[in-house]
Amino acid sequence: MAGRPRSRLTRPPSPRPHLAVSRRRRASMLQGRACVLHPYPNRYLIDSLHGAGLQVVLVCPRDVVPPGAPVEAVIDAPLHDDAAVIAGVEAFHRTQPIDFVVPLYEGCTHLSAAIAARLKLPGNPPEAADASRNKYLAYQCWARAGVSAPRTIPLLELDHAADAIEQELGFPAIVKLTDSMNSQGVGLVRDRQQYEAYRERLRTMLSRPVDIDIQSDRNRLAYGRGAVKVLAQEFCQGSEVNVDILMGGGEYVVAGIFEKAPAMGPWFAETMSVSPTSLGAEKEAELGRLAIAAVKALGATVGAAHVEIRYSEQGPRVLEAGLRPGGGYTMQAIEHLTGFNMPVEVARMLSGGKAPNSTPRRKAALYGGVVYPHSGTLRSVTGLEVFRDIPGLMTHVVLHKPGDRVYALPESAQPHLTYYLIGGETRDEVLALHRRIQESVRLEIEPFA
Repeated sequence: MAGRPRSRLTRPPSPRPHLAVSRRRRASMLQGRACVLHPYPNRYLIDSLHGAGLQVVLVCPRDVVPPGAPVEAVIDAPLHDDAAVIAGVEAFHRTQPIDFVVPLYEGCTHLSAAIAARLKLPGNPPEAADASRNKYLAYQCWARAGVSAPRTIPLLELDHAADAIEQELGFPAIVKLTDSMNSQGVGLVRDRQQYEAYRERLRTMLSRPVDIDIQSDRNRLAYGRGAVKVLAQEFCQGSEVNVDILMGGGEYVVAGIFEKAPAMGPWFAETMSVSPTSLGAEKEAELGRLAIAAVKALGATVGAAHVEIRYSEQGPRVLEAGLRPGGGYTMQAIEHLTGFNMPVEVARMLSGGKAPNSTPRRKAALYGGVVYPHSGTLRSVTGLEVFRDIPGLMTHVVLHKPGDRVYALPESAQPHLTYYLIGGETRDEVLALHRRIQESVRLEIEPFA
């Protein structure tokens, strides 16, 4: 039957007991029902919330729920259809009240905030979440508040945008989708010709259907939503870092600071992030203060934020900020270093708790991945046996196998063969292990015809 996609409520089999609850979490268990919007939820997110005493309700396609996950219910609604998701959650809430909408996926932070507001639940103002999802709106917030950020302009007429870039910013410049994530749709253009070539690739991305299959573009539901779909940003060189913030009860705490691998474009695939950084305690403190100022300027007061900053010759400058914890293995790395379980801490902030006391960093951690150099059919992979002999390897996952179609940046939302998390005594130790993995794994990819 034609019309708006409908939400569908399903209940998984009785979950197995959660077996790994830390003593810290046992001492301060939470109560209530936590709703999470996520197109590809993993066991870490689910087990963390369930292990803290919460009933977990997922809003996602039923077939992406990990087998055996301790989930109370699944609201099977198309996440690209805001109205269908809101209707599904409201219907569930009428008979089984939800206590928290926990924002953990970047592409749904705006919708999580909107649902929380409609249900009169704690959360950030929808305007703050909307600004975090749209990089041009975020820049405007930071400009008004005096938060240091690269000059940014909207590209309203893509055919003539090279003139605007040249006149207002100059080349080279960063051109990106205003609401993309995972470095998807982010490129460095050094002249007019490079801009014009990249413009057509962005147009192709924006023309994809929003319900495209998850293997081709798992984050298509997240970008191309606003009136301003593409922006240009002043290119600033320097170390790039991720700063994760916890906030609640009027307090803002730095939970983790990680330094990314240097990347000079044209694309910015994330091969690794490591803590401690190479910048030293004084600059890390400066980065933390700037990240908190950026989050406050957006109007956010509760939960978590993931802020990307580049430390340029002119000082630190905010590139982007999302009102959710860092993705990939960022949360596990933070827990390893500080003991903070980010999904649980976000739920705790939403329940009225204050941001936890800052905890001294323990040792070192690095999360990384092997990146596809170009798109095509994966023909062979060698060197994966390296993972059998990596001291401090905490976890890893291999995402594809020979014969799979794989996609690289700038079009891909998942340009990696594998992700991994390494813990160690020192920064140099985990960096050496990371280099060993990168040198060992070799890919053969046949370009698409």
